[in-house]
Amino acid sequence: MRATGTLEDYNLWQSLKEGNQEALATIYFTHFKNLYEYGLRIVQDKELVKDAIQDLFIKLWTNRTGFEDISKIRPYLLIALRSGLYNKLQQKEKRPVRPLGAGEEFDMVFSAESIYIDKESFSQQTQQLVHALNQLTAKQKEVVYLRYFEELDYEEIAKVMGSSLKSVYKLKARGLDALKQLLNISNTSLVMLFAACRAELFS
Repeated sequence: MRATGTLEDYNLWQSLKEGNQEALATIYFTHFKNLYEYGLRIVQDKELVKDAIQDLFIKLWTNRTGFEDISKIRPYLLIALRSGLYNKLQQKEKRPVRPLGAGEEFDMVFSAESIYIDKESFSQQTQQLVHALNQLTAKQKEVVYLRYFEELDYEEIAKVMGSSLKSVYKLKARGLDALKQLLNISNTSLVMLFAACRAELFS
């Protein structure tokens, strides 16, 4: 399911607000895979990520009546997960930690810890793309990941990362320029490669 707003998303959210447990389950099973993979890019601790996702959905249910109407569920969940991971890191470290997005690593290696991914099954092209992505800065990697793997628009990415729209555009442009040089391919070929890699990741 794409991150673009749909009537289906809106109706599902309304159903959740009205107390429909099936709506909560649908949201969970639709988005868990994306949330888990995104969480592992931020914190390479699978149990911490799973706990954060569980807490997120508990809060969705317990606080459902107070939510505003939304038409795009995934961006909302990604923002909430990012915040939840920050809070859990605070608790784990028992001290203030840098806010997510303040230069921390964003891991584009598809972790062997992931229950979904066998990296050996990736195509050679996908492995080359991942290798190139890992040569970008942390923020460039995250912008690229959110744009081409989570399929968020630029305003949504800015909200998720807590960055300005101008900064997101610059990070994306610089990231793509670097990737095109590293892979020696055109912009069109790069976008097609992103699509193929995303299909392998989330199929």
